[in-house]
Amino acid sequence: MARPNIRFFSAGSGTSGQGVSLRRVLDVSLGLAASLALGCLILITCVDVVGRYIFDRPLSGAFELTEMILAALVFLALPLTTERREHIEVDILGALLPARTNRWLVAFAGLFSAALLATLAWRLGAHALGAAQDGAVTNALSIPYAPFGFLASFSCLVSAVIALLRGVVPPDHCDGKEP
Repeated sequence: MARPNIRFFSAGSGTSGQGVSLRRVLDVSLGLAASLALGCLILITCVDVVGRYIFDRPLSGAFELTEMILAALVFLALPLTTERREHIEVDILGALLPARTNRWLVAFAGLFSAALLATLAWRLGAHALGAAQDGAVTNALSIPYAPFGFLASFSCLVSAVIALLRGVVPPDHCDGKEP
């Protein structure tokens, strides 16, 4: 039996089961933002390469822009990867253990991951707050660091909530990935 589809609200009254799923919300919001970030990376790289090798005029600050957008891309994709269970997993004993034990291990892994991600969100948020108070910016383009730190913190917090839900309500069958 597949895991329950988490829904935020019901579109109608009663128990019709209609609503907006977590996966749909993440795909529309963070998926779109990650796609835009990837498109910006492609555009910056193309403009820089063409400017550098054809016109002998590289894009000023391309390296900084690439660094910042790549960091944003990684953290935008983190909750998507967590919700889809697409993180790298090493499953050595899973095939040897009974389903009930696997279910407990999946629950423990979800709760442990949630704790780690929540701690990371807290520390990234504290670091971003410090960067905002100090006015920390990049060298060449003076891009503030704080918004990227807050994005990383928020992303880790969303991923922690997803991992917590997976720990509290693990999938019914734990011998493979659920659909």
